[in-house]
Amino acid sequence: MAAVSANVRAESDVPLWSNPQRPDLDIRQLDIGQLPSVRKFLFGLDTETRCRRFGAPLSNAELELLAITALETAELMLGIFSEQRLRGILELYRQGSSCGMELLIVVERASRRRGMARRLLNASMVQAFGLDARSVDLIYTGDNWPMRRLAQRAGARIDLAFGTFRARIDLARKPIIPRHLTIPTVDELPGLSGQPGRQC
Repeated sequence: MAAVSANVRAESDVPLWSNPQRPDLDIRQLDIGQLPSVRKFLFGLDTETRCRRFGAPLSNAELELLAITALETAELMLGIFSEQRLRGILELYRQGSSCGMELLIVVERASRRRGMARRLLNASMVQAFGLDARSVDLIYTGDNWPMRRLAQRAGARIDLAFGTFRARIDLARKPIIPRHLTIPTVDELPGLSGQPGRQC
């Protein structure tokens, strides 16, 4: 019995993204062609989720503008799908000319506690490493317990400043990442809606 407990404890100590075996087929790279799916996802977020992710209970019109900006300017934008619907979004932005990136993530309330945020983070770390990033920062408020657990499990170094947590994941300390893994775009999969190309 003690041996079983030791094995469980050892597995939980391994960062979730340290050695991915294969691409996650539910995760797709998003572009402006998926604006309708992103818009529908954001409009479905409840007030509390909007506040946690954006810092305020933004209107649908404000969310649409942010969606367009994110799709056009993020270094990488990933979506996780279930039953052909977008359930969560992750954005990566480069911090100036540095080798650091900032990560933003949101999962709809109905799809939480199913490991979707962990899977998005896992996929994004592989991609960030491929983009020559050496660190990724997650910034969140102190009462955002799901983000705190996610950051801790990723092995992040967590600092607190003015009531806001900054969790830094050091990619340079994780050399065993297969650089050949790629995230397909939504348009590469049959059965998922999304119009390729730009929409005005």
